[in-house]
Amino acid sequence: MSANRALVAIRCGHILAATDGACVAICEDAEEDFDGLDERKQAQLLRAMDLWCAGQRLTPEQFNASEDRARKGDLNVLVQAFKVWKVRFYGAVFQVGGKKHFLVVDADLAKKQRKADPKILKRAKVRALALAEKLAEIAKKAGK
Repeated sequence: MSANRALVAIRCGHILAATDGACVAICEDAEEDFDGLDERKQAQLLRAMDLWCAGQRLTPEQFNASEDRARKGDLNVLVQAFKVWKVRFYGAVFQVGGKKHFLVVDADLAKKQRKADPKILKRAKVRALALAEKLAEIAKKAGK
């Protein structure tokens, strides 16, 4: 299955940034949050996503490479976040169609402190695990 078809199948078909080797896509559950951001914050996030796709190192103000881990059985997903002032977009990195994809699964639009909101982070972890399970099913079917 192609990367685009796999992304549509897992409801993450909207591409925010891409290069030949990497891509950032947003899942339907988080699209409305991203679309509702003011243009300046949206532009800052898109710039950070472009840099991530290009393999550039991002500052701690732009990206947190280790928000938390989500585990279930054999699945182990590292939840990460793109950041801009008082806003975080959570997701995880997956291989889709042989390409590295950061899939945005959730957002915290009103972060009040340095640490992540535990409820939103927990929800992001659940969503990231669900994506990992769906992608594993797709890969298994494609292998048959």
